[in-house]
Amino acid sequence: MPSKPEPTLMPSYNSRTADKFVVRLPDGLRERINEAAGNNHRSMNSEIIARIDGSLDLERKYEEMRKLNSFLNQKIAILEAAAQP
Repeated sequence: MPSKPEPTLMPSYNSRTADKFVVRLPDGLRERINEAAGNNHRSMNSEIIARIDGSLDLERKYEEMRKLNSFLNQKIAILEAAAQP
């Protein structure tokens, strides 16, 4: 009987070994983050990570949309040129 493959273990997150980065927050931003974290049932750290991650994902999606828009505009220009009498 073939043996089962060993399960792949995901590296566990360890706050002691995680990269750390000190950020200086403008007046009032800490309170806003704290409020948002509470509303989302997350720690402030998790809220900050989620917001940064979401922002970077959105930036990538915008770039994809810009490329698609450029592609479609080129195709429209070709069709409009072909439709000219």
